[in-house]
Amino acid sequence: MKRIDYFFQEISKIPRGSGNEKAICDYVENFAVDHHLRYIRDDMHNIIVYKAATPGYEDHDVIMLEGHMDMVCEKNNDSTHDFMNDPIELIEKDGFLWANQTTLGADDGAGICYMLAVLEDDSLTHPALECVFTVQEEIGLNGAMALKKEYFQSKKMIGLDSGEEDVVTVSCSGGRRVVIRKAVSYCHNEWPSYQITVSGLLGGHSGGGIDKEKGNANKIMARIYYHLLSNNIEFCIGSYQGGLKDNAIPRECISTFSSLNDQDEILKIIDHCYQDIAHELQESDQGIKIIAEKIEPLEKVLSAKDSADMVAMMYLMPNGMISRSLKMNVPVVSLNMGVTILNHELFEIHYSIRSPMESAKNELSNQLKLLAQLYQFTYIEENNYPGWAYDEKSAFRQQYVAFVRQYEGKELRQEATHGGLETGIIKGLLPELDIITLGPDMFAIHSPQEHLDITSYHRCYDRLIHFLASL
Repeated sequence: MKRIDYFFQEISKIPRGSGNEKAICDYVENFAVDHHLRYIRDDMHNIIVYKAATPGYEDHDVIMLEGHMDMVCEKNNDSTHDFMNDPIELIEKDGFLWANQTTLGADDGAGICYMLAVLEDDSLTHPALECVFTVQEEIGLNGAMALKKEYFQSKKMIGLDSGEEDVVTVSCSGGRRVVIRKAVSYCHNEWPSYQITVSGLLGGHSGGGIDKEKGNANKIMARIYYHLLSNNIEFCIGSYQGGLKDNAIPRECISTFSSLNDQDEILKIIDHCYQDIAHELQESDQGIKIIAEKIEPLEKVLSAKDSADMVAMMYLMPNGMISRSLKMNVPVVSLNMGVTILNHELFEIHYSIRSPMESAKNELSNQLKLLAQLYQFTYIEENNYPGWAYDEKSAFRQQYVAFVRQYEGKELRQEATHGGLETGIIKGLLPELDIITLGPDMFAIHSPQEHLDITSYHRCYDRLIHFLASL
């Protein structure tokens, strides 16, 4: 077994959802202590581990390796997995590594394992290394934003949060987290009740997959309710729950409601919506299911007016890719209605907005804010982070592309990404830093279909250690 495989098994035993990284940080800290490596651990639980240059490399530029310890915690609706306590159950099949009905955590477990293996192996040759293990990347790059300039001497950086072997990323989007919120009150219900379930969607990363025309379960549910309204069906919503993370396109949404209207008419309208939506999504989400069924009467529901206002606002809210770069053929403005949740006191909608342009993020924020005000909701901006601008003259990238061409006989594709990367934060902290990205092929990240190409995982590690030796 290769050491990177061993480390992947080890970190998969440790729950490490965003905000729950203390245990994985303890693991990395204990690793540094056991290997007599200097390290810094900050109040956020970011950890930087330093390794001295090998003989002959003392005068070379210090290299930063960087990845994030947290993972997106998504699972199938019928999974009993507890992300706070349970290890990820790994499944190897046909050359790929999967998890059992959950996200795998290769994003960015692969990068974490690369750094641990490099730090452990004293037979390697390389310049001085600063290995940066960050936290809370998946919920707004919060860990990276807490890093301090005095931690670093690096002149060059290899970002290991990359999911395509033959791509070197050249820029990324900035992002913004937004919550639309309203206090709610319930009234006693005596009407017949129903449940609608939207499921079978593929979902995916709200950055890298936002241009794939995937169905958004939260928006689909709002559409169904709007068509009930437009057909003069009066209803009172009892529950509304869709999506798990604002940076994952929601695959499932479940909602309950009560209504005095004719049952056959209600079910007929919902089925008509189902047929239309399934036809529209036949190329992207062939497995979509919309099931409506009568249930035991709900005890408490929202008022008909509050229910109608909630639905109307969600129906009008923008979602998905807004615009694409004509030069780079990549999305440059998007937003994702990632989570909707109705609890005893609040109804909340969690959005992820992405763009490298601050003005574009502001325009989408203004639209959401205006709609929220019109329906007496509160707009809350939770965080905002910058993008990473394209550097046409990056010498480090040119060196890396030439190395791969000579070492592997490959021509790397140089691409921008619509996803948010910590490179933008770290570049802002260290403006002179020259940055490249490296990582193996992985697929369907941020969803339970996430899987890692094992051969690519091994091959990219070999590329990393040989490239470090060539510097």
